[in-house]
Amino acid sequence: MTRLSYDFEDAVAIVTGAARGVGRAIVHQFVDARARVVAADRDADGLAETCAGLGDRVVAVTGDISTEAGAASIVGAATAQFGRLDICVNNAAVAPHASLFDETVEVWDRVYAVNCRGTFLMTRAAAKVMIAQGEGGRVINFSSGVSNRGSAGAAAYASSRAATESFGRVAAIELAPHNILVNTVSPGLIDTQPKPLPPRMAEALAARIPTLPLARPGKPEEVAQLVLWLASPASSYVTGSIYCVDGGAGVGVRPKGEIVDDDIRYDWVTGRKRS
Repeated sequence: MTRLSYDFEDAVAIVTGAARGVGRAIVHQFVDARARVVAADRDADGLAETCAGLGDRVVAVTGDISTEAGAASIVGAATAQFGRLDICVNNAAVAPHASLFDETVEVWDRVYAVNCRGTFLMTRAAAKVMIAQGEGGRVINFSSGVSNRGSAGAAAYASSRAATESFGRVAAIELAPHNILVNTVSPGLIDTQPKPLPPRMAEALAARIPTLPLARPGKPEEVAQLVLWLASPASSYVTGSIYCVDGGAGVGVRPKGEIVDDDIRYDWVTGRKRS
Protein backbone atom coordinates (compact mmCIF):
# COMPACT_ATOMS: atom_id res chain seq x y z
CA MET A 1 0.00 0.00 0.00
CA THR A 2 1.32 3.45 -0.94
CA ARG A 3 1.66 5.78 2.03
CA LEU A 4 2.03 9.52 2.26
CA SER A 5 5.17 10.56 4.11
CA TYR A 6 4.90 12.46 7.39
CA ASP A 7 7.49 13.72 9.85
CA PHE A 8 6.35 13.93 13.46
CA GLU A 9 9.83 14.36 14.93
CA ASP A 10 9.54 15.77 18.48
CA ALA A 11 5.74 15.25 18.55
CA VAL A 12 4.17 13.11 21.25
CA ALA A 13 0.99 11.13 20.59
CA ILE A 14 -1.35 9.04 22.69
CA VAL A 15 -3.16 6.16 20.99
CA THR A 16 -5.83 4.31 22.95
CA GLY A 17 -7.10 0.90 21.93
CA ALA A 18 -3.55 0.17 20.84
CA ALA A 19 -3.43 -3.57 21.56
CA ARG A 20 -4.63 -4.68 18.13
CA GLY A 21 -6.21 -3.73 14.81
CA VAL A 22 -6.53 -0.09 13.88
CA GLY A 23 -4.88 1.11 17.11
CA ARG A 24 -1.81 -1.02 16.46
CA ALA A 25 -1.55 0.29 12.89
CA ILE A 26 -1.76 3.88 14.13
CA VAL A 27 1.02 3.30 16.67
CA HIS A 28 3.29 1.77 14.05
CA GLN A 29 2.69 4.52 11.52
CA PHE A 30 3.35 7.26 14.09
CA VAL A 31 6.61 5.56 15.04
CA ASP A 32 7.54 5.23 11.37
CA ALA A 33 6.98 8.99 11.13
CA ARG A 34 9.36 9.53 14.09
CA ALA A 35 6.74 10.44 16.68
CA ARG A 36 6.99 9.33 20.29
CA VAL A 37 3.93 7.38 21.34
CA VAL A 38 2.05 6.35 24.45
CA ALA A 39 0.24 3.14 23.48
CA ALA A 40 -2.66 2.52 25.86
CA ASP A 41 -5.09 -0.36 26.32
CA ARG A 42 -6.57 -2.66 28.95
CA ASP A 43 -4.90 -5.65 27.28
CA ALA A 44 -1.29 -5.81 28.50
CA ASP A 45 -0.41 -8.82 26.31
CA GLY A 46 -1.77 -7.17 23.20
CA LEU A 47 0.12 -3.98 24.03
CA ALA A 48 3.33 -5.95 24.35
CA GLU A 49 2.80 -7.33 20.85
CA THR A 50 2.09 -3.87 19.48
CA CYS A 51 5.19 -2.36 21.04
CA ALA A 52 7.60 -5.22 20.32
CA GLY A 53 10.62 -3.97 18.43
CA LEU A 54 9.62 -0.30 18.50
CA GLY A 55 12.29 0.72 20.99
CA ASP A 56 12.19 3.70 23.31
CA ARG A 57 9.92 5.76 21.08
CA VAL A 58 6.95 3.93 22.57
CA VAL A 59 5.77 3.47 26.13
CA ALA A 60 2.97 1.00 26.89
CA VAL A 61 0.38 1.97 29.50
CA THR A 62 -2.25 -0.45 30.73
CA GLY A 63 -5.24 1.60 31.78
CA ASP A 64 -9.01 2.03 31.68
CA ILE A 65 -10.09 5.16 29.81
CA SER A 66 -13.58 5.00 31.30
CA THR A 67 -12.28 6.17 34.69
CA GLU A 68 -10.79 9.52 35.61
CA ALA A 69 -7.81 7.77 37.19
CA GLY A 70 -7.23 5.69 34.05
CA ALA A 71 -7.37 8.69 31.72
CA ALA A 72 -5.08 10.65 34.03
CA SER A 73 -2.54 7.83 34.13
CA ILE A 74 -2.39 7.62 30.34
CA VAL A 75 -2.01 11.35 29.82
CA GLY A 76 0.41 11.54 32.74
CA ALA A 77 2.60 8.91 31.09
CA ALA A 78 3.03 11.17 28.06
CA THR A 79 4.29 14.10 30.11
CA ALA A 80 6.33 11.94 32.47
CA GLN A 81 8.06 9.93 29.75
CA PHE A 82 8.30 12.46 26.94
CA GLY A 83 7.73 15.86 28.56
CA ARG A 84 4.77 16.98 26.48
CA LEU A 85 1.64 15.96 24.54
CA ASP A 86 0.65 17.05 21.03
CA ILE A 87 -1.83 14.46 19.72
CA CYS A 88 -4.50 12.35 21.39
CA VAL A 89 -6.11 9.57 19.34
CA ASN A 90 -9.20 8.21 21.10
CA ASN A 91 -9.52 4.94 19.22
CA ALA A 92 -10.55 2.62 22.08
CA ALA A 93 -14.11 1.30 21.94
CA VAL A 94 -16.21 -1.77 22.63
CA ALA A 95 -18.95 -3.12 20.36
CA PRO A 96 -20.91 -6.04 21.83
CA HIS A 97 -24.16 -6.78 19.99
CA ALA A 98 -27.50 -7.87 21.37
CA SER A 99 -31.18 -7.48 20.52
CA LEU A 100 -33.22 -4.85 22.34
CA PHE A 101 -34.76 -7.54 24.52
CA ASP A 102 -31.50 -9.31 25.30
CA GLU A 103 -29.48 -6.17 26.05
CA THR A 104 -28.69 -5.71 29.74
CA VAL A 105 -28.43 -2.42 31.54
CA GLU A 106 -24.96 -3.39 32.74
CA VAL A 107 -23.64 -3.97 29.21
CA TRP A 108 -25.36 -0.83 27.89
CA ASP A 109 -23.73 1.27 30.62
CA ARG A 110 -20.33 -0.31 29.99
CA VAL A 111 -20.50 0.46 26.28
CA TYR A 112 -21.30 4.09 27.03
CA ALA A 113 -18.65 4.24 29.75
CA VAL A 114 -15.89 3.23 27.33
CA ASN A 115 -17.11 4.78 24.09
CA CYS A 116 -18.54 8.07 25.37
CA ARG A 117 -17.22 8.75 28.86
CA GLY A 118 -13.78 7.47 27.92
CA THR A 119 -13.59 9.78 24.91
CA PHE A 120 -14.72 12.70 27.07
CA LEU A 121 -12.24 11.96 29.87
CA MET A 122 -9.30 11.48 27.50
CA THR A 123 -10.15 14.61 25.52
CA ARG A 124 -10.45 16.72 28.64
CA ALA A 125 -7.26 15.42 30.24
CA ALA A 126 -5.26 15.78 27.03
CA ALA A 127 -6.63 19.25 26.30
CA LYS A 128 -5.60 20.52 29.73
CA VAL A 129 -1.99 19.57 29.01
CA MET A 130 -2.11 21.06 25.52
CA ILE A 131 -3.57 24.32 26.81
CA ALA A 132 -0.88 24.57 29.49
CA GLN A 133 1.78 24.08 26.81
CA GLY A 134 0.27 26.91 24.78
CA GLU A 135 1.11 25.38 21.40
CA GLY A 136 -2.22 23.89 20.35
CA GLY A 137 -2.74 20.22 19.56
CA ARG A 138 -4.91 17.60 17.92
CA VAL A 139 -7.63 15.36 19.29
CA ILE A 140 -8.84 12.62 16.96
CA ASN A 141 -11.89 10.68 18.10
CA PHE A 142 -13.44 7.56 16.61
CA SER A 143 -16.99 6.79 15.58
CA SER A 144 -18.51 4.22 13.20
CA GLY A 145 -20.65 4.07 10.10
CA VAL A 146 -23.49 2.66 12.21
CA SER A 147 -23.81 6.02 13.97
CA ASN A 148 -26.19 7.25 11.27
CA ARG A 149 -27.99 4.12 10.11
CA GLY A 150 -29.85 1.27 11.74
CA SER A 151 -28.16 -2.04 12.39
CA ALA A 152 -29.86 -4.89 14.20
CA GLY A 153 -28.19 -5.68 17.50
CA ALA A 154 -26.21 -2.43 17.63
CA ALA A 155 -28.47 -0.23 19.76
CA ALA A 156 -25.85 0.50 22.42
CA TYR A 157 -22.87 0.69 20.09
CA ALA A 158 -24.49 2.73 17.32
CA SER A 159 -26.04 5.26 19.67
CA SER A 160 -22.80 5.60 21.64
CA ARG A 161 -20.93 6.39 18.43
CA ALA A 162 -23.51 9.03 17.48
CA ALA A 163 -23.02 10.57 20.91
CA THR A 164 -19.26 10.61 20.34
CA GLU A 165 -19.74 12.51 17.09
CA SER A 166 -21.89 15.12 18.82
CA PHE A 167 -19.36 15.45 21.62
CA GLY A 168 -16.61 16.00 19.06
CA ARG A 169 -18.43 18.96 17.53
CA VAL A 170 -18.83 20.60 20.93
CA ALA A 171 -15.19 19.94 21.87
CA ALA A 172 -14.05 21.40 18.55
CA ILE A 173 -15.86 24.66 19.31
CA GLU A 174 -14.67 24.95 22.89
CA LEU A 175 -11.05 24.07 22.16
CA ALA A 176 -10.70 26.16 18.99
CA PRO A 177 -9.55 29.29 20.89
CA HIS A 178 -6.59 27.21 22.12
CA ASN A 179 -5.74 26.02 18.59
CA ILE A 180 -6.67 22.46 19.51
CA LEU A 181 -8.34 20.81 16.53
CA VAL A 182 -10.88 18.05 17.18
CA ASN A 183 -12.01 15.70 14.42
CA THR A 184 -13.67 12.30 14.20
CA VAL A 185 -12.79 9.26 12.10
CA SER A 186 -15.68 6.97 11.17
CA PRO A 187 -14.51 3.61 9.79
CA GLY A 188 -16.70 1.15 7.96
CA LEU A 189 -15.88 -2.53 7.59
CA ILE A 190 -12.19 -2.85 8.44
CA ASP A 191 -10.34 -6.16 8.49
CA THR A 192 -9.90 -6.47 12.25
CA GLN A 193 -12.20 -9.45 12.84
CA PRO A 194 -11.02 -12.48 14.83
CA LYS A 195 -9.30 -15.23 12.87
CA PRO A 196 -10.68 -17.76 12.19
CA LEU A 197 -14.09 -16.14 11.87
CA PRO A 198 -16.99 -17.63 13.83
CA PRO A 199 -19.39 -19.30 11.34
CA ARG A 200 -22.23 -16.76 11.63
CA MET A 201 -19.84 -13.83 11.29
CA ALA A 202 -18.20 -15.45 8.27
CA GLU A 203 -21.58 -15.95 6.63
CA ALA A 204 -22.64 -12.35 7.30
CA LEU A 205 -19.39 -10.89 5.97
CA ALA A 206 -19.50 -13.09 2.87
CA ALA A 207 -22.90 -11.61 2.07
CA ARG A 208 -21.98 -8.03 2.94
CA ILE A 209 -18.60 -7.54 1.30
CA PRO A 210 -19.79 -7.89 -2.32
CA THR A 211 -22.35 -5.12 -1.70
CA LEU A 212 -19.72 -2.55 -0.67
CA PRO A 213 -18.91 -0.08 -3.47
CA LEU A 214 -15.24 -1.12 -3.33
CA ALA A 215 -16.21 -4.76 -2.66
CA ARG A 216 -13.57 -5.34 0.00
CA PRO A 217 -12.95 -4.58 3.66
CA GLY A 218 -10.56 -1.78 4.50
CA LYS A 219 -7.14 -2.31 6.00
CA PRO A 220 -6.20 -0.92 9.43
CA GLU A 221 -3.32 0.90 7.73
CA GLU A 222 -5.79 2.78 5.54
CA VAL A 223 -7.52 4.15 8.61
CA ALA A 224 -4.17 5.03 10.18
CA GLN A 225 -3.23 7.10 7.14
CA LEU A 226 -6.26 9.34 7.69
CA VAL A 227 -5.35 9.70 11.37
CA LEU A 228 -1.85 10.83 10.51
CA TRP A 229 -3.19 13.37 8.05
CA LEU A 230 -5.52 14.80 10.70
CA ALA A 231 -2.58 14.98 13.11
CA SER A 232 -0.32 16.69 10.57
CA PRO A 233 0.07 20.35 9.53
CA ALA A 234 -1.74 19.46 6.28
CA SER A 235 -5.08 19.59 8.15
CA SER A 236 -4.46 22.90 9.90
CA TYR A 237 -7.84 24.39 8.88
CA VAL A 238 -9.96 21.35 9.69
CA THR A 239 -11.89 20.95 12.92
CA GLY A 240 -15.27 19.61 14.03
CA SER A 241 -15.47 17.30 11.02
CA ILE A 242 -16.30 13.61 10.58
CA TYR A 243 -14.29 11.60 8.06
CA CYS A 244 -15.61 8.29 6.73
CA VAL A 245 -13.19 5.50 5.82
CA ASP A 246 -15.74 2.99 4.62
CA GLY A 247 -15.11 2.14 0.97
CA GLY A 248 -18.25 4.06 0.04
CA ALA A 249 -20.57 1.98 2.22
CA GLY A 250 -22.24 5.09 3.60
CA VAL A 251 -23.40 6.28 0.19
CA GLY A 252 -24.76 3.13 -1.39
CA VAL A 253 -24.16 -0.38 -2.66
CA ARG A 254 -22.09 -1.73 -5.54
CA PRO A 255 -24.02 -1.90 -8.82
CA LYS A 256 -24.84 -5.33 -10.20
CA GLY A 257 -24.22 -5.64 -13.91
CA GLU A 258 -25.19 -3.15 -16.59
CA ILE A 259 -27.23 -0.09 -15.68
CA VAL A 260 -30.42 -0.21 -17.78
CA ASP A 261 -33.37 2.18 -17.73
CA ASP A 262 -36.53 0.20 -18.44
CA ASP A 263 -38.84 2.96 -17.23
CA ILE A 264 -40.75 4.23 -20.27
CA ARG A 265 -42.18 7.24 -18.43
CA TYR A 266 -39.19 9.42 -19.20
CA ASP A 267 -38.53 8.49 -22.80
CA TRP A 268 -39.75 11.98 -23.64
CA VAL A 269 -36.85 13.37 -21.57
CA THR A 270 -34.13 11.08 -22.93
CA GLY A 271 -35.42 10.92 -26.47
CA ARG A 272 -35.09 7.13 -26.39
CA LYS A 273 -36.85 5.25 -29.18
CA ARG A 274 -38.05 1.82 -28.23
CA SER A 275 -38.78 -0.94 -30.70
